[in-house]
Amino acid sequence: VTWLVVLLLTIAASPAKDEQTGVVSDTATLQSTIVMEIGSNIFRSMEVGSGSHPFFRSILPRGAVEEHRRFLRILQQQGVEVLDVAGLLDSAIREARRQGALTEWIRTTFPATADRILERIDEVDADSVLNRRKEHFYVREPDGGIQPLFPGISSMYWSRDFAISTPRGIIIGNGRHYNRKIENSIARLIFRFAPEVKRFPIAFDAARENVLLDGGDTIVLDEKTLLLGVGNRSSREAAALLARKLNMDVLAVNMPPGPQSGVHRLLLHLDTICNLVDRKTVLAVPYFLEKEWVDRNPLKPILTGLAAQVRKMQETDEKTNFGDPEALEKTITQAREIGWVTRYQAGTGEPVKLGEKLVDYFRRSGYRIVYVGGIHPGEGDIEPFLEKALYELRWQGANVVQLGPGKVIAFEHNVLTNQALRDAGIEVITFPGGLLSIRGGGPHCLLMPLVRFDEHRGAGDSK
Repeated sequence: VTWLVVLLLTIAASPAKDEQTGVVSDTATLQSTIVMEIGSNIFRSMEVGSGSHPFFRSILPRGAVEEHRRFLRILQQQGVEVLDVAGLLDSAIREARRQGALTEWIRTTFPATADRILERIDEVDADSVLNRRKEHFYVREPDGGIQPLFPGISSMYWSRDFAISTPRGIIIGNGRHYNRKIENSIARLIFRFAPEVKRFPIAFDAARENVLLDGGDTIVLDEKTLLLGVGNRSSREAAALLARKLNMDVLAVNMPPGPQSGVHRLLLHLDTICNLVDRKTVLAVPYFLEKEWVDRNPLKPILTGLAAQVRKMQETDEKTNFGDPEALEKTITQAREIGWVTRYQAGTGEPVKLGEKLVDYFRRSGYRIVYVGGIHPGEGDIEPFLEKALYELRWQGANVVQLGPGKVIAFEHNVLTNQALRDAGIEVITFPGGLLSIRGGGPHCLLMPLVRFDEHRGAGDSK
């Protein structure tokens, strides 16, 4: 009788699956997620302010549409609830219109075209905003010019970046570039007004806090701890604010210092170089994230040699641009700073430098480390680093997404990394992603997890 009473009380105290909110850990079982299905909109998306003519900028190869569909089919086959951005945005627009809030959102989000949009506000829906309505894209002005009503959503299929679900609520990101800020604004509208996600409160809005923050830099370690890559796409100031506002420890991990670094695209977000793959197993790029290799990173001799070659070529031909040797040498210095961890303490946001890099922290905490490319630091040095680790890192080898403890989805072309994961006991489900990865993202980038918890362990037990 006693054990039966305890069991009944436990069941009564445990929230039902559809009542669970938030992500308790990036390795907890994926229950519900937001994605943006890729369709014909990619052929007419624009990147205003991208530095190149928007109509001539290639967004994605046509075949990437089918690759993305393969990814969505895996999620559905695994029993994950998949919510599409378009459906949520339609719901949000209807509710914002009903509450009289749509006009202000349009003026704030699309200042250059707001007056023209508002003339047709009754027509506006998700397809309009997401460039799926030709009549709202190919709009001819009196002077003959084509001016779309909406400037284009070229990268929102990287759904990880616009918002993050945490144990404390939703974080709305704030991208560095205008087209990413539009995505953040769409996320803000969805979480404010869409009935389907009404139970997820906005706990932190990076734009209103005046800090940069991308979801790809944010990993939920457990119910009390976030990881945040800082210095490239996300601000260090965001770490302290998150620690205070969410009352969680935030482990800030140094990333390359933005465009002035020669490796800022290769090491773009934290999830491009490191991901949790089991409760006590981490997949990581070798060398960059360990104190032991701070002065012996094999990138150093590679860049040193290239810089010397460039200087020699400049001496023989001053008119040809061979590159910038000083930038190569600067990258050597910057690489030393990548991976160092500072803890911003829950509640106060006070910083504590741990004196170690991220993989050192994980190893000290009892985690196993699996390396991208399947190599082990110090074995063979430069050749395997360049031809295995850096090669598969470039094609998003570290960028896997967790279905649950010890189970991930990965691009099939990263064969060495995938085999290393399998050798470590991780189940790896693969799909073709050679075209998707051209744009520098991977499976982890393709979805925004809403709910992660393990029913048999309880929502409060993420370890």
